Formats: sequence, C-alpha cells, structure tokens
Amino acid sequence: MKFSNILAHKSLKKQLVNSVKNNRIAHSQMFLGEKSSPKLLFALAYAQYINCQNKSSDDSCGTCQSCVKYQNLTHPDLHLIFPVLSINKIKKVTSDNFVNEWREKVLKNPYLDLDIWFDAFSRENKTGKTGYIYTQESDNLHRKLSLKNYESEFRVVLIWLPEKMQTNTSNKLLKLLEEPPIKTIFLLVSENTDLILSTILSRIQIIKTKSYKLEEIESLLRDKFPLKKMEEIKEIISLTDGNIGDSIQILQNDNFEDQNFEEYQAWMRLCYSVNIKEITKWVNERSQNGRRSQSTFLKYALKMIRNCLVFHFSETNNLFVTQKERVFLTKFHPFIHQDNIFEISEKLEECIKNIERNANSKIMYYELSLQLMKLLKVKRKFVELN
Repeated sequence: MKFSNILAHKSLKKQLVNSVKNNRIAHSQMFLGEKSSPKLLFALAYAQYINCQNKSSDDSCGTCQSCVKYQNLTHPDLHLIFPVLSINKIKKVTSDNFVNEWREKVLKNPYLDLDIWFDAFSRENKTGKTGYIYTQESDNLHRKLSLKNYESEFRVVLIWLPEKMQTNTSNKLLKLLEEPPIKTIFLLVSENTDLILSTILSRIQIIKTKSYKLEEIESLLRDKFPLKKMEEIKEIISLTDGNIGDSIQILQNDNFEDQNFEEYQAWMRLCYSVNIKEITKWVNERSQNGRRSQSTFLKYALKMIRNCLVFHFSETNNLFVTQKERVFLTKFHPFIHQDNIFEISEKLEECIKNIERNANSKIMYYELSLQLMKLLKVKRKFVELN
C-alpha cells in the first residue's frame, strides 16, 4: 500500500513521511478512526514506507522487494495480529491459523470491519461467537520477537482492532510496549479506545484518521468500480449509510440485487400467504448467514418497502430499480400504503438495530415475519382519486 493509493489526507501523509525522514519513528503508534476511515491503509502504507529500499521524498517506490511483499501482506518482518474465532477445534487460537483468509479479505477490501471479517466464517460459527485476540496470541508474539529480523531494518507488529484483546493479552502486550525489542515497531489500528487499557494508551502515540465525506466516498468507489453506474454506487452508499467497507462488499458481488430480490420476494409472498411452515424453514435458512449479511438484507427490504410509497405518489421512471424489481413493485405496492408503511418501516429498522447489536437473528426474523403477516393484511382507508 502506497500513500498515493489513499484518497486525500495530505497533511497526515506528510506527517508520517517526515517522521521517517527525521528518524523520529515512535516505537508504538495507534491509527484511530471510525469504521470507514482509512486507518488500516495508513498503517500499511506507513510500514511499507519505513522499510522501502528505494523510498522517494513522499512515498514508497512500490517496486522493490520489500514493497512487493508488503503489498501482498507477506513480508516476513510484518507480523499480523487480529481478532479470531475459536472454531474448527483449533487448540491454540492465533492469527497464524487464519492469516491467509485475513490477507485475502484485506487485499480485496481494506475498509473491512469486524462484522465483514467474521461473516467469512458464518457457516462454521453457528453459535454466533464474537471472537477475540486470545492470550495464546501474546505468547506466540513473544516467541516471534525473540528471533532476529529476517531481512528488514525494522520489523512491524500490526495489531488490527486491539480493543478485542482479552485482559491477559493486553497485560502481556503492555510489557512489550514498556520494553520494546530493538528495531521493532508496533502499529495498532483501532475504532474504540474506550475498550483499551489506559496503561497501554499512555504508552502509544495516537494518530487520528478522519472519515471521508460523501463526495470523497463516491469518488473512491467510482475509481474502484469504473464499470458500475454512478446511480448504482449512490444507491449502495445510501443502503449502507456511507459505510465504505459494506459498499465495497456489495459492489464486489455482481449478484447482490438478484440474490436479495429473490429472497425478499419469496419472504413477502410467504408472509402474505401466512405460510407458517415455510416461514419457519425460510427463517432457519436465512439465520445461517452472517450478521452483516442479515443487516444488509433487512436494509434492502426497507428500501423496497419505501419504494412502494414512491409507486403510490411519485414518478417512478427515475427510480433506481432493476426490471425484476419494477415488475414486482408494480404488483406489490398496493399492499404497502400510508396505513401500514410507517409501522412496517419501524419494525424493520428496529430489527436492523437488534441484529447489529448481536441479537439472535432467528428470533428476530421469526417475530418480524409474524408481524408482517398481520401488517400486510391491513386495508387501506384512503383511496386515490384518478
């Protein structure tokens, strides 16, 4: 990752470059920012610049042996630590067990968050575990740092989301920060310092990374997905509330609209027909997906419900929907009207919040389906005059 690959943030780039030029590299630093901020990108670009063999006055070269390895996240002196799940009967749960999957996820989507990362294991994680940076991780790190650097002047320990460290892990990391090994740099990437030991925070330099503005998000996604229509990109940004990681996940999935539409259409038909047996089967299957997938699907459902109101009172030619969605909405919108849309929307929004707070998705979907069965039968009191 080069600094030039990161949109905007000129002053922060200059600050990081100057710290290397002036030989004032702090041994422990934290890149802090909200979910959609480029904090992870800055940590990776900074580490790459520090060890670049042919660095320029403002960026790494991107072509030397060190840069190539950093860009693939495979440099032997780059140690990656991140939250992991205790699954697949792994005895010592460390990042090394999942490093290939994490590399792949980050290279595809460097704006990923914890939900996107853990959704990759939704099928194996049937109990809904949240995952941590376990105590075994610090023991493994101590072992690695007892060895010499492989090939770089500095080795980098990158800890993604240190707020997920177990207490014992935090205490052991604190000892390393108090007496850091020679030529070792700790780069922490965090979203919430409230969950990190104050003694750790007192020993690191905190670098805040600002989130992007709406126009910057649009520009970033347009450059990353040049074949996508701008209307589609804006629709996805709206659907994800401006979350870049979520937007990238959706835009990378060419079948997103079709998959969600088919499932949404089937769900509405089951609710309207009050088919309890099939609803139960549908809920059991849908609840197997990850939390982020659940949330995104419900936001799609909310969008479709609101589109029904547009079909009632506005011009639909400029509405961004697929042909399949348009045909469905033409037939379905009479069942969504001013006498039930507010309550339906409220129920969906409440379910989204509960899912994002790690509520039991199976219970949420089943209760919501029962409520929709009733609400879709509400008769419209007001009749349009032609």
